[in-house]
Amino acid sequence: MDVNNPKESKRDLIMDAAIQVFSRKGYHHSKMEEIAVEAGIGKGTIYEYFPGKLQLLQEIMEQSYRLYDHSLGSIMAGGTLEDKLDAMIRGHLQFCQDNKDLTRILFLDTGVIDEELRQWAWKKKAEKEQYLQEMFAQATRRGEIKPVDNRLLTIVMGGILMSFWAPIVMGNLQVDAGTAAQQIKNMIMHGISNTKGSD
Repeated sequence: MDVNNPKESKRDLIMDAAIQVFSRKGYHHSKMEEIAVEAGIGKGTIYEYFPGKLQLLQEIMEQSYRLYDHSLGSIMAGGTLEDKLDAMIRGHLQFCQDNKDLTRILFLDTGVIDEELRQWAWKKKAEKEQYLQEMFAQATRRGEIKPVDNRLLTIVMGGILMSFWAPIVMGNLQVDAGTAAQQIKNMIMHGISNTKGSD
């Protein structure tokens, strides 16, 4: 929140309040009046910044994706595949733990998204999948991993990451992001077998 810019501060205040209300009640069951009460402002003030509840949700989701991307850092810049996987998993786990309300909105309430927002979210997902496929392709070219179907590997990796939001947000799972990332990365890179296989 920018204290030097009251307009931005008020906008951030509304968004923070909406995140709290959406997280507690779900998008469909939340009212603008409740968001105003949470923010400590009049309902009319919200409409000075957002035309309606859907636009408020859209802005929250766009901001949350920017925050999520920032939490992952520059994982494609330098380093081995193991380094990148470690950074990606650690960033994802830390984001989910530090932003439980946002995470709940992103993954639990996706069924309420309108078509425009759904298309936007699908585009972001496709960009991330392309990003991962290229990361795996680079690792294959460098000889870090054996040739595999990068699309399938990307789906598996996405499934691993997405499987953590519910235990963390709904089940209150607390993990040390660094330690857990290292263990998960080792499982991906080296498997869980105690014997050396031929493939």
